[in-house]
Amino acid sequence: MTMASREISRLVAIFATILLIQIAVVPHFRISGYIIDLPLVVVVLVGLHLNPPNGALVGFIVGFAIDLVVHTPFGMTALTFSLAGYASGSASSQLTERNILTRALTVALLAATATSLFAAVAALIGLEYVTRQELGAIALVTAASTLPLTVLLAPLVRWAFPLETVQLHE
Repeated sequence: MTMASREISRLVAIFATILLIQIAVVPHFRISGYIIDLPLVVVVLVGLHLNPPNGALVGFIVGFAIDLVVHTPFGMTALTFSLAGYASGSASSQLTERNILTRALTVALLAATATSLFAAVAALIGLEYVTRQELGAIALVTAASTLPLTVLLAPLVRWAFPLETVQLHE
């Protein structure tokens, strides 16, 4: 089934709002000195409703938009988010239970992995954003903060996708 304009417009509204909240509000609320990544959580949640290529496409578009406003090398966020979207699209077929706890744990694991992947990509291109000791703490904070965020944001993503699974193209 193809995604209707209603679903696309809802996703655009969700991601525009989340991006504004990430830029304007989230930096003022740090957990152990680290900023949580709201768009990453939403990309993973949306990816659970899509197949892997479409999850990667949504992740790339959102990551590209974030790359326009953050001070990291251009394309790093797009690469990381597209891989997170692909992974969450792949995980969606493996989730037999659709309860919120299973979904929250899956999103927490994928978000922590994507955060670690971002640091690994930075290290590959010669940037040192975090030390190895900090990486564990960042992944732990990301996973812990993702659990309640998933509970709060999952109904919003379900609102964007009224059907169980919607694909961008067949």
